[in-house]
Amino acid sequence: MPSVTIGQQNLLQEGAILEVLFLVPTKIEEDLKKEGKEVPKGIPAKALIDTGASSCSLKDSIPTSLGLTPVGTVTVKTPNSSNHQAYEYFMRMYIPALNLIYEDVFIAMPLEEQPIHSLLGRNLLSNGIFIYLGISNQFTLSLL
Repeated sequence: MPSVTIGQQNLLQEGAILEVLFLVPTKIEEDLKKEGKEVPKGIPAKALIDTGASSCSLKDSIPTSLGLTPVGTVTVKTPNSSNHQAYEYFMRMYIPALNLIYEDVFIAMPLEEQPIHSLLGRNLLSNGIFIYLGISNQFTLSLL
């Protein structure tokens, strides 16, 4: 199980942040290559580990920048709204600190006013261990 411990000076203010790279799903990449088409470059992003989020989400401009179409819609509740309709996208996310690829459905949310581009929710965390070491300004994440 890959594991990483990250120290952050501003852990209390910023939260547990991981650098990630969003990519088109593996199947779409394979199809584009077979057709001789260019595969969109990955989009680097800052992702906040959020135990309060049941599902992973990302800034709504990321999947459209990759040329992806929604796979569905979902009604979500946020601290600012309830019954918010959002698109779902099947995405591939690379976590360099763990050298790990995670493919799943992400919910597109308007995160324009946020210093982050993605929330990593409990659907991702259910595949591993997350330890918040506030006294040391560190967190540890292990994922399958």
